[in-house]
Amino acid sequence: MSLIGIHSESFIEALALRPALHMKYTAFLAAIESSDAVPERVFTLCHARIAQIHGQQVNGISADESSMLRSQRLEAFDPSEQIALIAAEKIPYQHHAIEDEEVEAIKLAFGDAGCVSLLTALAFFDVSCRLNATMTGEVS
Repeated sequence: MSLIGIHSESFIEALALRPALHMKYTAFLAAIESSDAVPERVFTLCHARIAQIHGQQVNGISADESSMLRSQRLEAFDPSEQIALIAAEKIPYQHHAIEDEEVEAIKLAFGDAGCVSLLTALAFFDVSCRLNATMTGEVS
C-alpha cells in the first residue's frame, strides 16, 4: 500500500499546485516505504493508529484491526508491531513521553536504521494527519 493514497484528496490537490514540492513529498514517502528494516505492515498499522487519534479515516487495515487499535488491545499484534504501536500512540500528543527504554526496544526490533526510519515516519504521519485536518477544515 502506498502512503501517498491515504491522504485526503484536498491535500493532494493542493500539493499538486506546487509540482516541485509534490515531487519531494512523493520521494520522501517512497524513502520511508523502502526501509528493509521496518515491515510495511508496521508503517500501515502505525499510520492507522495515528489517523484514529486524529479522528480521521483509517485505511489499509481490517475492521477488526481497527477496533483493536482503537481499544489499544495490542496483544493481538506481533511483538515488533506492539513496540512500534506504543511509540505511535504517543507521537501526536505525548511525544516527550516516549521513554528511552521504548526507543531501545525499537532499536532491538528494527536496528538503528529501522529506529530512525520508524520514528521519522511516525512524526511524518502525525504531520500528514494535521495537514489533512487543516486542508479539510476539520481543525477547531
